[in-house]
Amino acid sequence: MAETEQEKRKKRLAVGLMTFAAIPYWLGTVGEGFAKAYLAAFAPGDPGKLQGYSSLWFGTIIFFGYIWARPAMLYRRGPTPELREKVRRRFSRIHLHAAGLLLLSTIPNLARAYFFRSSLSEGMLPALSLSFLAQLCILPIIIDWIRARNSQTMELLYEGEDLYSLRPGFSMPISLKVAMLIFSCALLPFALLASSLLLGAPPKAWSGPLINLMFLCSVTLLMGLGVVFYGIQRPINGLIERMRRLASGDFTKTRIYYSDEIARLKAGFNEMSDGLKEREELQDTFGKYMSIEIARELIKNRRVDLGGETIEAAVMFCDIRNFTTLSESMSAAGVVEFLNNYFRYIAPAITLHNGVINKFIGDAVMAVYTPRLGSSDYAADAVRSSLAMRRALAEFNASGKAPGEIHFGIGIHSGKVVAGNIGTFSRLEYTFIGDTVNSASRLQAKTKDYSTDIVVSAAAMEKAKGSIGAAAAFQPLGKVALKGKAEMIELYKVA
Repeated sequence: MAETEQEKRKKRLAVGLMTFAAIPYWLGTVGEGFAKAYLAAFAPGDPGKLQGYSSLWFGTIIFFGYIWARPAMLYRRGPTPELREKVRRRFSRIHLHAAGLLLLSTIPNLARAYFFRSSLSEGMLPALSLSFLAQLCILPIIIDWIRARNSQTMELLYEGEDLYSLRPGFSMPISLKVAMLIFSCALLPFALLASSLLLGAPPKAWSGPLINLMFLCSVTLLMGLGVVFYGIQRPINGLIERMRRLASGDFTKTRIYYSDEIARLKAGFNEMSDGLKEREELQDTFGKYMSIEIARELIKNRRVDLGGETIEAAVMFCDIRNFTTLSESMSAAGVVEFLNNYFRYIAPAITLHNGVINKFIGDAVMAVYTPRLGSSDYAADAVRSSLAMRRALAEFNASGKAPGEIHFGIGIHSGKVVAGNIGTFSRLEYTFIGDTVNSASRLQAKTKDYSTDIVVSAAAMEKAKGSIGAAAAFQPLGKVALKGKAEMIELYKVA
């Protein structure tokens, strides 16, 4: 019979708990090794004098360890939110709890050695004190070794977004852990050896306990190297790989199990990934309607003066003919769908030729071409865009997505415009204003009078004809007076 997912989770949690349960046994073994080495070197006598103290140590820590682990064992049998929260709190403070258990299990032995002195307890007080100091220093490394090799337990306690958030709890600096490891497994044993030699302790009397101590310290040092690899190096390598993926547009996140420096580094990475994803979504959403090119140019070389400046530019207005009459026969949803399909065809022709869509005004679109925003041959770019828009409109009419044959009018004028932020402090829009903009809008309206689709001013034609060559033919339409302007302006249609 196949195991259910819940049974598998329970089994993984049981394995994790058993792994963490090994902490006190290794601490006891190491502590006993230090105590035996000290007694053999400085208080030789009955080799079994430590046996009663070891039994008391293990008995005490098993008792308190059972109390500490009981919520986890109950949670394994019947998971509930209350029990899970208790287990989370205990695992998040495991360093402090383990240090407390270590102290509680050591106090009875220290009290016994102090108050019940005899020939069998000679040297026990300093031996147990040394043992406790070594255990306290080794404790963080043992915990981190087991945690680094057993992340499944945390995955069973946290799920969803909780796996990507920083855990609350006690955290010890990595530098302090390394210092404690070196002190307990290198400096302390060598200090013990040096002291015994200086005091004339016979080497034969304690060579066996010394070899055993060196073995235990070597294994613990290897655990420390494992912590460096599994708990530091491998997570950093994973972050480097995720940064590479993030740079290519994959907004990945990394799981966080604890609250140490690596966990804080991961949390910072996740926050950065979420922030970049949010900015990308904002740009992806609003960039369809606003001039993202302006923002890019500002970031790139700070050439855009948001406070206002006068620049050379070509301005284009494009408007659908008889749109009001056309829209009266459509529903509101139909109008929106029609305009979206229409702009989807003609808008790429603007950006393809270095134009910036400044705004959509109902069925009309205003585009600007200027060297400040990447269009060095701005008048020619505007004309090229209009020709590409003409072809795109023909494709749109042939696609069957329009309610009938659609016609538009395009007006292009070049000259000086004022560019800058317009609006209030709470809402600003980077836009272009001035006589050139007004004239381009009115030229677009003149296309109806001349029964043509593209009209350009003489100023725009003079700037464009040198580089546009045979791609467009300019046919004169004569001079006309535009509303609000005293001087007449010469017009050309584009064939």
